[in-house]
Amino acid sequence: MQLGRSLVVGIVGFGCVVGGCSAGRDVQVSGKVTAPSSLSVGDRLVIDFIDGLEEGSGGTRPKSQRAALNGLGEFSETVSLEADQVLLRALDDRDGDGRCSPGEAWTQQYAPIEQDKVVGVRLVLAAQPCPPLDE
Repeated sequence: MQLGRSLVVGIVGFGCVVGGCSAGRDVQVSGKVTAPSSLSVGDRLVIDFIDGLEEGSGGTRPKSQRAALNGLGEFSETVSLEADQVLLRALDDRDGDGRCSPGEAWTQQYAPIEQDKVVGVRLVLAAQPCPPLDE
């Protein structure tokens, strides 16, 4: 009987390693991407949802997920997150490379996760220098 229990525990543990078990949960994130009328925005916007893990959490780069929009407006995505907050980074990706390049408007904002939801986020694009790559 003891061998049977050990076998089941071992199989479940192996499945988590191979399948990628995590403490993440599904979080519904919704809001709106806007820009001042003086800023020209293209039709390739990306929003990164970056897990807002606490500083000193092992030095690993937080996981992120991405959504694409065809222009300014509302968004709603379900993403897998572990932390109590999420960093949202929106980018007017004019050159299509998925990274902030000089001249591309962007913004970022931390938002708290409450009851597995983030509601009413307003991301306002701005012409500003790109963030450092490691942020």
